[in-house]
Amino acid sequence: MHNIHYRKPSSLDGPDIHNLIRRCPPLDQNSLYCNLLQCTDFAETCIVAESDNGEVAGFISGYIKPHAPNTLFIWQVALDEKYRGLGIASTMLSELFNRNSTVTHMETTISPSNHASQKLFETFFKNHHMPVETRVLFESGRHLDSEHEDEVLYSAGPAKQLRPIKAHSQSGAHLR
Repeated sequence: MHNIHYRKPSSLDGPDIHNLIRRCPPLDQNSLYCNLLQCTDFAETCIVAESDNGEVAGFISGYIKPHAPNTLFIWQVALDEKYRGLGIASTMLSELFNRNSTVTHMETTISPSNHASQKLFETFFKNHHMPVETRVLFESGRHLDSEHEDEVLYSAGPAKQLRPIKAHSQSGAHLR
């Protein structure tokens, strides 16, 4: 059983987050510097799931869209394999969405073969009664190299129901 704490990242988390993302293929690996900026300049729109032993179990990066201040764009969701299936990613997503009271919409891109992310976001959108539209945002071979799949944009909102964050019954989840 794991006790998980949810919090904003700090610059000291950068290397651990960088290594976590490396262990989570097929996520795109960004530079350590990018991860450090996410942990500092974008800490309000990112979240860390940390185990009691101090291990970074999960991380979600996001930002508020500059021309749509009510929209949270989720950049990446990374969850260490040994923590999957415990509801941690779902809790991180809910905590992050509910952190900013002006956010009513959410966007993300998901590759067509990433069924786990599709399920995570579709469940979130359904639970928040958010209508969702999809379209290809970045095309393989056009915007991305031909080895990278299309990136499908999921645009959802507005949220019609904000649900309280539920800690998974098998973990002692704590929010801070």
